[in-house]
Amino acid sequence: MNKEYEGCTFAPDALLTATFVECARVKRIVGGDPAEAPPQDDPTVYTNFGGRVARVLGVQDFPHYVFRGIRYAEPPTGKDRFLRPRQKLLADDVNATAFAPPCIQPRPGTNQIIGSEDCLALNVFTPELPTGSEGLPVVVWIHGGGFRYGSASQYGARHLVGKQLVVVTIQYRLGSLGFLSTGTKHLPGNVALWDMVLAVQWVRNYIGFFGGNPYKINVMGHGTGASSALMVALSNVAKGMSTGVVAMSGTAVSNWAMDNAPKNTAQDVAEQNGCPTSDPVTMVKCLQNLPPEEVIRGDSNIEFQRIQTRGFMSGMSGGLGSAPVIEGYNDGRCLPGLVEADPALDLEMEKNPKIPLLTGICKDETKRAVRGTGTIFIKCHLKNDIVDKLNKIPNYLDTELVGHLRDELPINKITEFHRQGRLNKTLDLLPLNFGKYLETKKQDLQASLDKVADITADALFSVPAFLTVDKWSRNGAATFLYSFEHIGKRKKGKVFLRGSFFIGNDTSDSGDNDDTVGHGDELEYLFDAHDLSGKPIDKDQTWDEEDMQVREYFTQLVADFARHGKPRVGKKDVNPFSPKSNNFIQIKDKPILAENFKFCEVGLWCNFADRLKTSTCSFLDAFNTQLKAVGNAVSSALNKTGLNLGSTDILGKVQKQTQGNGSPLNLGNADLLGNVQKQVQSTSGSKTRGPLNFGNADYKPKVTNLGGILG
Repeated sequence: MNKEYEGCTFAPDALLTATFVECARVKRIVGGDPAEAPPQDDPTVYTNFGGRVARVLGVQDFPHYVFRGIRYAEPPTGKDRFLRPRQKLLADDVNATAFAPPCIQPRPGTNQIIGSEDCLALNVFTPELPTGSEGLPVVVWIHGGGFRYGSASQYGARHLVGKQLVVVTIQYRLGSLGFLSTGTKHLPGNVALWDMVLAVQWVRNYIGFFGGNPYKINVMGHGTGASSALMVALSNVAKGMSTGVVAMSGTAVSNWAMDNAPKNTAQDVAEQNGCPTSDPVTMVKCLQNLPPEEVIRGDSNIEFQRIQTRGFMSGMSGGLGSAPVIEGYNDGRCLPGLVEADPALDLEMEKNPKIPLLTGICKDETKRAVRGTGTIFIKCHLKNDIVDKLNKIPNYLDTELVGHLRDELPINKITEFHRQGRLNKTLDLLPLNFGKYLETKKQDLQASLDKVADITADALFSVPAFLTVDKWSRNGAATFLYSFEHIGKRKKGKVFLRGSFFIGNDTSDSGDNDDTVGHGDELEYLFDAHDLSGKPIDKDQTWDEEDMQVREYFTQLVADFARHGKPRVGKKDVNPFSPKSNNFIQIKDKPILAENFKFCEVGLWCNFADRLKTSTCSFLDAFNTQLKAVGNAVSSALNKTGLNLGSTDILGKVQKQTQGNGSPLNLGNADLLGNVQKQVQSTSGSKTRGPLNFGNADYKPKVTNLGGILG
């Protein structure tokens, strides 16, 4: 039976890509001269999903349409705090003319808390309403902000919409309200990631009514939004929802993308808020009864304390507060997890979906944070901490900074050799010579700070980006890499990302006239900058011709990827990433097709000996004269672990005869030991185990009663 809504008839099983509204024509008789055309009304969309009909009123923001503040989930308040979101279907009249408040968060640079806990909303920007065609490609935007800051309303999407895309910007819970985890069924965590998955599901269900194609959805994000987008794409829960991923300045294997000690964080949050820590049920109930402002203010206090006690690398490497966690395969409630395993291991085992990926970096990701541009606490403390270490610790860059960063690299996670506890022993015996890499042109403080910026940018952004495209492409998925290097006048990343660690609270123009292309600087070439509530910033500011050209190139590149699954430079398709050529798109005043992305730097950090032996990387002098001297020591040490190398030709290809089937080590192109094959011993009566040693290969989740405080 068809449903009628003010003269409009809906078929009960209307397909998303069909024409959904058939409005009865009413004959009107008008006499006299023809009247002037009335002003165009605000757009109205009629939806019919889940047995519910709705009329959604938006606004016209010439030349496109915007539907603001649409709730996709029920309010996550009261007893629903820390729970996975509950779907909210569109029904009756929906006023989508005003942005929803941002999710509750600190106001940077003040002691104020702004926003609302009832914030799970999204905005739809569309160039046209349904026409009966298959619909336009869709981009779902996940904002960054260090898991603590930002809103969907900050990102004006008219430039991307002008490329005939439908853009949906989404909000998700922030801070401990979105990510706190005790590692138990009472508080498993990652509810903010579940918010994102539900928002993407909403897009699948409804976007056809707004002119989009529900079968061409690209999930896109920046920074922590980029790492989240990749986690959503990797999750079995969201399998098939997205057809492409764009990850800007962040990946799921970035070391700041996960909280590696969630129980410690949960204990700190509970203690900060005066809640008991001995019993998780009591702790969760206590936290659920607190005003949300107290929880968020407590997060700020914990961040402050950790920076004070742990130093600047705690912020660079993550660990300042709640973040996504690994849930495991059994949450004790017989419910699927969203992040069941470390994303790095999923990539190593080629569990990523076979969908296109576009990812990249900015040239100087960490430079503004390291230089301390501005006067707010975090950045000022960061610079002071670095300067103090440079002055007090001899050879600080080599003796401490490099070692700390190398321990954090995802290469250590995605190597079975490391999981057997052998890679670290090898690296201890075979330290590469970082000396040339660490040299500065001038022996002064500023040069040393710039070198710290180069080192941290390579280790925290460039290497994870390279490893992600390298691993993602191995199952045949089309993968593309870019480096944004345009030195323009539009450097408003600090406006979009104010409060996050790599930006701080500063929004002044200080430092904007240098040659830095810092974290977030590419954002205003895709989006108009708005404040958290959606009010335009610098709306009347003029653009110079070169910046406008770069905006045109960059938006077209993203649009081509969203539409075709591959970017174009000019009229030429870009070839997917190749491990041999390391090809990438270099975005300067014009996009350039280039090769050998961070060739020597990646080789040094990842111990790719074949790269470091080339003349291209000879300037690094990565191999010192001690290698031959330690060769026998290396062989001896590895033999004690059960490996009979048979040769101390460290830089050559060392082969090992195996009993049974050999298993090659996959370290990229080549590791320091060459292609070493691991001996696989079979023990009588033992069961075969996969590369992830979980103990019993026949493990099945125990059947447990549903429950826990979160249901």
